[in-house]
Amino acid sequence: MITLAFLSGTENIPLHAITQWRSGLSAADQQRIALMKGEPRKTEFVVARTLLQTLARNRLGVSAEVVSAVNTAPRLLTADGRSIACSISHSNKAILVGINTVGSIGVDVEHHRPRSVAKVVQRYFWPEGQTYFGNCNEAEGRAWFYRQWCIREALVKYQGDGNLFQLLGRPLNLSSGTIGLISQNNTRTVAVISSGGVRPELCFPKLDQNGQWEFSPLSPETDLAELTPLPNQ
Repeated sequence: MITLAFLSGTENIPLHAITQWRSGLSAADQQRIALMKGEPRKTEFVVARTLLQTLARNRLGVSAEVVSAVNTAPRLLTADGRSIACSISHSNKAILVGINTVGSIGVDVEHHRPRSVAKVVQRYFWPEGQTYFGNCNEAEGRAWFYRQWCIREALVKYQGDGNLFQLLGRPLNLSSGTIGLISQNNTRTVAVISSGGVRPELCFPKLDQNGQWEFSPLSPETDLAELTPLPNQ
């Protein structure tokens, strides 16, 4: 199973819930939080970890802890010792987590913030990509930029190593059996790379009146379109 949960914003989560979730994280995670700057960053970290663990219980029926070492991809370690691939991304209060029981996974979410994307393209992108970008209008170019950036961020996480800027310097080439998916609107891009031959399911979590996560399938209420296969680069 490949399952994803997308939370559009953390601003409506009660502070007491975040405090409770934080106290339940591992000692290693507590140390990482202590080194972070800014409460929004700490909040996103706590919510993402909790959301991933809850998704594992809800969709896989397992109790698991998120474990990770420096410069390595996180894993879900179950109570019976199994290791399950997972991935986490957050940007501007939005959080995306993913689990893959049949292969590897990398996810990325990017908020479209004001930036000179043309300078990044000219400095880091491959020549044909630069030419394509130069023929786009501003809106088309920005959307295209974030698709390229986001899918490569997901690929770095999928591989567990690699350099984003090296990947930007050449056309995307996914190995056989690897699937790339994109979802995008005017303000946000989501990308997923996975293996295992199974199409991911995408859920949207909400807190109920008791402070428990509920996971709903894609609905018209969301501002993100359904994940679609990666277009030709």
